[in-house]
Amino acid sequence: PFDKRRTIFRYDDTNPEAESPEYIKSIRDDVEWLGWKPHEVTFSSEYFDTLYEYAVELIRRGKAYVCFQTKDEIGKCREIAKMKVAGMSSKVCGGDPNSPYRNRPIEESLSLFDDMKSGKFKENEATLRLKIDMNHPNPNMWDPIAYRIKFMAHPHIGEKWCIYPTYDFTHCLVDSIEHIDYSICTLEFETRRESYYWLLEALNIYRPKVYEFSRLNLTYTVLSKRKLLKLVNQKVVRGWDDPRMPTLKGLCRRGYSAEAINSFCNDIGISRNDTLIEVERLQFWARTIMNDTSVRAMACLDPLIVRIANIDS
Repeated sequence: PFDKRRTIFRYDDTNPEAESPEYIKSIRDDVEWLGWKPHEVTFSSEYFDTLYEYAVELIRRGKAYVCFQTKDEIGKCREIAKMKVAGMSSKVCGGDPNSPYRNRPIEESLSLFDDMKSGKFKENEATLRLKIDMNHPNPNMWDPIAYRIKFMAHPHIGEKWCIYPTYDFTHCLVDSIEHIDYSICTLEFETRRESYYWLLEALNIYRPKVYEFSRLNLTYTVLSKRKLLKLVNQKVVRGWDDPRMPTLKGLCRRGYSAEAINSFCNDIGISRNDTLIEVERLQFWARTIMNDTSVRAMACLDPLIVRIANIDS
């Protein structure tokens, strides 16, 4: 029933470099402007202590290890794994896709992970990786990184940590911690479903249901955050709230109401099909809402003097 549904609004703020109070406030303001009141607002960073304990437990179970490979070395191993999955021989592939640190003793990984937490390694010198399967056909299962070192303060929780969990490690675990019934994301994350459930099964904890849907595509409209960010950074537009931008703040400044946007979203619904919605449908709802709510006035631009003779003065 609709009245029994509750939505948790979570900031997945796992990367301190990509987070800022400006973005956090902007997202909150947009949700409020649309008229939505979530049941609860949470931050993934508030669960960092629990996530660290989960990481330690994974090491104890032989499901994670500390790796000293560089980014380039990991990339080469992934290329080897890609060729192996394609059916090429080991001779052609040129080696083993597994990290040389993959089978290090559990106690050694536990000690090294504690050293990472204590700041004894430089940035990018060590990572914690999940021990999944470098021969799996899904690249998201190729021993993904769970923790990396970043010597910078987090905008929400401060300077407590110098190691930060990745989004792929955090997302499913916080979903489980918050006992989410349906974890909803766009279709580009569908390939991550296997690693999502692998991690929850490895820890034997509650598993939410995952549902993916296609992203919104509008005719004549660029909706890629990366491309829009380029316009902002190069000062082609005056900011994210420029009326020419297809952002909620931009649409608001252009005259669209929250009711019009909500009505448009209800009209098009959600789907797993890759569809292109005509921008005229958004404009239709803007006109429809304005037709019902706009104040109207009549005026005489070229008045005529009329003398009424049959009425007493």
